Amino acid sequence: MEKYITNKKLKDALVYVTNQRENLSKFINDGKIPIDNSRAERAIRPFAVHRKNWLFADTVAGAKANAVWYSIIESAKANNLNINKYILYLLSTLPQLEGEQEETSLEKYLPWSTKLPEDILNYDEEYKELNIEDEKV
Repeated sequence: MEKYITNKKLKDALVYVTNQRENLSKFINDGKIPIDNSRAERAIRPFAVHRKNWLFADTVAGAKANAVWYSIIESAKANNLNINKYILYLLSTLPQLEGEQEETSLEKYLPWSTKLPEDILNYDEEYKELNIEDEKV
């Protein structure tokens, strides 16, 4: 006797799992692949929470600038850098460079570089989200 699934959503889910079995089980064979994406979701959460702030980037150039800064800040967090000191370092050092720079000469300024100043590397304090409501006007 054959059994049939009458719940459409359950059926769709089972068909999806069956079709994606190979892709969904890759993490079992490679221990470097995380079982979930919680780390990535935590990294983008501040962006989603502060989405209204991004509305003030009313041009494409403004949106790109916000994306660049957001990427720099999140990369600095991921590499345990002191974000304030890192940004100050970039803003004071990079404008001093003359002419077009090649990618290889800019590598020492990237967040994962070991050539950054010691006071920027290995930041061990917890990062706190900016809470506008706590600010006194």
